Amino acid sequence: MREYDNTLQLQEQIAQEIDFSKLTEFCDHLTDAIHEIFRSCGLYFRIFSRVKSVDSIAGKLVRRQYGTEQNPKKLQDLIGIRVVLYYYDDLSICREIMESTFQMLDHWSRTSPNANEFKATKINGVFRFPAEYFNSYKKALWTLPIDTTFEVQFRTVFFEGWHEIEHDMRYKSLLSDNQFWDGNEELSRILNCVLANLELSDWSLVQLFDQLSYNHYKSANWELMLKSKFRIHMDDTSELHPDILAVFDRDKNIAKQFFKCSRKELIRELMKQDAPQPSYNLIVRLLNEYKIHNEEIAEIYKNLPNIRDEKTHPKTVFARLDSSVLFHLETPLLHKDTRTLEAEFTNASYVIYKWVRFKLNPVFTDIPEDLCSYQNKLPGYRVKIDYQPDNMVFTMKLNHIDITQAGTLWHIHSSIALLEDGRLHFYHMTSRDMPHGASHQITFSKPSFMNDLCSKIGLADVIRLGNKAHFVTTPGEFEQFCSLIDAQERQLPAIAIIQQDTSEENISNHYTEGYDMNTFTINGTRLAKVVGQYAHVHMIDRNLVTAFSERFNYPVSTVPGAIVIFWPTSQDKTPDAYTQEAVCNAEFDFNRFAFHDDNISEKAFRHKLVQIIKDDNISR
Repeated sequence: MREYDNTLQLQEQIAQEIDFSKLTEFCDHLTDAIHEIFRSCGLYFRIFSRVKSVDSIAGKLVRRQYGTEQNPKKLQDLIGIRVVLYYYDDLSICREIMESTFQMLDHWSRTSPNANEFKATKINGVFRFPAEYFNSYKKALWTLPIDTTFEVQFRTVFFEGWHEIEHDMRYKSLLSDNQFWDGNEELSRILNCVLANLELSDWSLVQLFDQLSYNHYKSANWELMLKSKFRIHMDDTSELHPDILAVFDRDKNIAKQFFKCSRKELIRELMKQDAPQPSYNLIVRLLNEYKIHNEEIAEIYKNLPNIRDEKTHPKTVFARLDSSVLFHLETPLLHKDTRTLEAEFTNASYVIYKWVRFKLNPVFTDIPEDLCSYQNKLPGYRVKIDYQPDNMVFTMKLNHIDITQAGTLWHIHSSIALLEDGRLHFYHMTSRDMPHGASHQITFSKPSFMNDLCSKIGLADVIRLGNKAHFVTTPGEFEQFCSLIDAQERQLPAIAIIQQDTSEENISNHYTEGYDMNTFTINGTRLAKVVGQYAHVHMIDRNLVTAFSERFNYPVSTVPGAIVIFWPTSQDKTPDAYTQEAVCNAEFDFNRFAFHDDNISEKAFRHKLVQIIKDDNISR
């Protein structure tokens, strides 16, 4: 009875501490992401997911004694994702994809092969929750011994039914395995024969298609050779280009090179593509670029289009709307003495007006070309532009539906106004109302007119904002940098990237602004192109390490290669500092660059910095 009461109390605690609605939303995001990854490379699979129920969580916590002296570990399968694969050799391919895409804990758990015993093939792995999706879980994290991890199980289609039987008839059975089969040894032996046949079927299916591919190669049936060899989903209307067929017909040895390519190599190349739609032509092109390098085939593909698959499947459901800010900026315009305020106001207003007119012209065809006040509304769309050149006030409010996401409304508000300080100020807010629980990928949306506004007029937060990093190389430039950090009127974060202490002989000849970018832990020029219109990016010369250490009270040994984010004084936040070691050990928890050969840690940390600055922007 005491154990029963403890379980009831534990169930109540679980229900109170965990927001299962948000956890289910997160699970849907995660499942969709994994589904898209496998779909993009043409794999045959089915995917299932679940969030563990209150009863199941409580039962496992009690049964396994998680978080106790006997078992200090935590429950790791709060979210479970099961991927059922049609081909046995996809197990290793999908394992590699998951390892490279998400942060894995420990090692894969899999059935150990035994010559004298048949066991169902199962492969399980545990991965950390990707922060970019788990951020939607707003409730405080639970105190229960449950990890923020999800478990992925891979099975083949032949073993899918078997696993369900085994899970219910053995794993969850109240009787031990010996009692369950006691006196029924003959039936137990037959069950093992069934299992052996399933394993044989997995192996035989792959061998069958390999042999079929070879037969088609011998018969010069090139499309059928590719289809049976690589066994991936392809467009039903796909046909190999006649010029490629002619090359294969003329020289069978060239076709043989493609026949000898491995399926894993092709899938790795498909993973590098942006939303590919696998086809015969895409298979040949990728394998030729990656491995075969036949010049005649390469020349043929120069004149063929690169097909992409960008189909969307919007959900048509009703739900209450949640509001979220996607971009927010308030800052003065960069006034130059060579321009009048009137000219600056007109030019800035026209940049925004032109953007609105271009965006809405298909809906409101009567929007005048010349800058003026205008308002109109139609079902799903409303725009109001107030242009007062005499008072130097321009406001634009736009509300419109999202044509790809059902039930989603966008709200955009921009203004240019002359304020009491005698300067023109720019204000912008983009927000969105979306159905509660809907899966929306976009969480940040900077208006495209910002580039024109910055380049033609300019925005200033103490100093000019832009898409270039500021190089700090002299004591005078360093004092200007310090003045920016100390400025009470600064409204935006400032990122300092300190050069590494790299010896001169290791510096290459690839320079930007006089520097080899490899001497910085993060490429500041690339970072500034993304966040430079709503943050300051400075790259500090290594000769200023001591000055930086003394000025900002950091141990001099930790400064080379470090990155520091200085928040505006008004936010009353301590600067965020990251050592060179922390940057170089950075990893993606959802690695979209897994199949690229560039510096992954640099990309991972730069991606992290961008997300930090974006999160700050929409939270202000």
